[in-house]
Amino acid sequence: MIDYRRVKQIYFYTKEIDMRAGMNRFQILLSCNFSPIEILNTLFVFCSRDRKTLKIYYEDEYGSWLLINKINFTKFKWPERIESGGYQAKDLEAILKGLRVIEDRKREIAF
Repeated sequence: MIDYRRVKQIYFYTKEIDMRAGMNRFQILLSCNFSPIEILNTLFVFCSRDRKTLKIYYEDEYGSWLLINKINFTKFKWPERIESGGYQAKDLEAILKGLRVIEDRKREIAF
């Protein structure tokens, strides 16, 4: 499965996408926007319009993964603001468990 220690970055796809799409469609979409080196060990997360289905595309040196997660009785708490490079593996794990990721983290104030 996914080795979170090797994940370089996590991208959330914000536009609507047909969740009936399979592995080939996701590979074409990503290859148009990223180089093969950028795709390697990077997680790409896609969410359905009704927020009940998530698909995660992951590629490592052994092959490609397309993981699907569906929720029946609630919805995924999709981040309201998508920041490039602002999310880590622990944030994705929280989203997959149905938890909301807090965008405004506490920051130290220098006096």
